[in-house]
Amino acid sequence: MTTPSLANPGQWSDVGFPAFEQAGVFAHVNLWRKVVLWTVAAYLILNTGFEMLRIPPVGAGIPVGELVLVLSLCMINVIAVLTRMASEVWIFPILLWWALGLSRSLYDVHVGGAWSFRDASQAIESLFLIVGFWLVNSTPNMLYFFRWLRRLLMVAIFYGLLFPFAGTLQKYSPTLPGMGTNSAQLFFQMTDTPNMLVWAACWLLIEPGRSRSPLRGRELLAAFLVAFAVAFAQARTIYLGVLVVGILLFVTRSRLATRWTAMLLLGILIIGAISLTGISIKGREHKKISLDFIVSHFEAISGKASSGETEGAAEGVPQRIGWWMNIYRKMIRSPQKIIFGLGYGIPLTNFHGRAGTIVREPHNSYISVIARLGVSGMIVWLFMQGAFFLSWGRSYRLAGRMGWSDDRSNLLLLLIFNVLLLNTAIGEDGFEKPFYAIPYYLFWGVMLRYGRQIRESAAQPDAAPSE
Repeated sequence: MTTPSLANPGQWSDVGFPAFEQAGVFAHVNLWRKVVLWTVAAYLILNTGFEMLRIPPVGAGIPVGELVLVLSLCMINVIAVLTRMASEVWIFPILLWWALGLSRSLYDVHVGGAWSFRDASQAIESLFLIVGFWLVNSTPNMLYFFRWLRRLLMVAIFYGLLFPFAGTLQKYSPTLPGMGTNSAQLFFQMTDTPNMLVWAACWLLIEPGRSRSPLRGRELLAAFLVAFAVAFAQARTIYLGVLVVGILLFVTRSRLATRWTAMLLLGILIIGAISLTGISIKGREHKKISLDFIVSHFEAISGKASSGETEGAAEGVPQRIGWWMNIYRKMIRSPQKIIFGLGYGIPLTNFHGRAGTIVREPHNSYISVIARLGVSGMIVWLFMQGAFFLSWGRSYRLAGRMGWSDDRSNLLLLLIFNVLLLNTAIGEDGFEKPFYAIPYYLFWGVMLRYGRQIRESAAQPDAAPSE
């Protein structure tokens, strides 16, 4: 979809692969961009299964994402990218975050060996910010990115509809070993599939349709996808995510918020209709799909169960709080641990899963950041996230003043994924998983470069606000 700012390219400049281009190694540099994008697509669709894929495939191999990252950084003109990025975002906390995280992971190798790098995955994978900024550094590359994104969302819809059959389908998937004793099927893990369906519903709502009727097929499909994700996922982070998206739309596009609310009411009617039929359809938690279960499950966030079906979910709340309190007690043992954290290479809980594998993260990425890097790391991380959002806000408002609605839609669509992850990180180890963190930071890089393009296009002599 051609957008106004892309139609007025301004000062686009291609930064990256200079040595390789001059040597004639890459006749078509865009080939590597496609490798990067479809690697990200594999993480977004296959989730835990693709996360297990590494070279060599057993032991402490290099994950595919990290391999793509290293090769990209070796080829990209990183200094030029950071220089341009500095004009779009407050880059100091970003550089400080990398310095803290990467140096600590190297220092802690003597503690946990390869696990120090595994535990520092967010710090390492946040370097995809550079790759994302480079990825869309020309008009054709930006247009290709958004074509890729829409294809990805269409695949996510069709793949996501297999969610109820994931357990059965996994039996026919090849299995990949993990670093520890755990293993996972390559296909049909679907850890993040519900979030992807909610994101796809947002795309259907944001993307302008051809029909002018008040009730279009896109809205109906979007309502079905949200109802499907909520009903079958049976996850409290999804319930919160749907609400958080509504708040985001209310703040950024009030008309979309109204349509989102109407769509949610339609989704509630769909789930309610299933409940009234008496048909027993079970979701991920093996509980019958019903409005009563969803309400009771959501209430279990407080740690109290209002029905027998949600007792297990309620019991998990004090368990996690216990993990967090244990981390707190370890940190206050010395000022050094308060300031700089417990470090990498050690598990943050003593809990073992069903396969006997220790749970290394406390199922809250915010707690993980402060536990690993202390108060100093948390402050830097928060400032970095704040810098991202401030830059996005400037770009979004400028596109609005110029009347470039398509650019605003593109920026909003990318932000929704990242906001969904920030929500997921409250109750899961989101940023510690590559299929969350890699797209998150790559998308921020794209949004920063998009903001630079909008600003340069708006500064052109022939640029004028659209009617």
